[in-house]
Amino acid sequence: MVLGLAVATFGDATTIYTIAAGAVLIVVGVAGLFYGTRRYRRVNREIEHGEYTTGSRGRGPAMASTVLTLAVLASLILLIIGEASNGQGR
Repeated sequence: MVLGLAVATFGDATTIYTIAAGAVLIVVGVAGLFYGTRRYRRVNREIEHGEYTTGSRGRGPAMASTVLTLAVLASLILLIIGEASNGQGR
């Protein structure tokens, strides 16, 4: 989320592209926190009941890392487009 705030103020001026790129990273960061908290509580509950199965939920973390990677790429593309559109007006 801090990366999203930093990206939103990237460059000389704040534009719609930097705000959008920052917002994407902030939203994905918040979603990651909710997912991590939910997963932690579920696994903790399973361990307390003695029924935790190792390796039974590998798809969730893999999907979360994919979403994070795509969000970073989308933010990078937004910044590149924003920089290109600013360069044309100079």
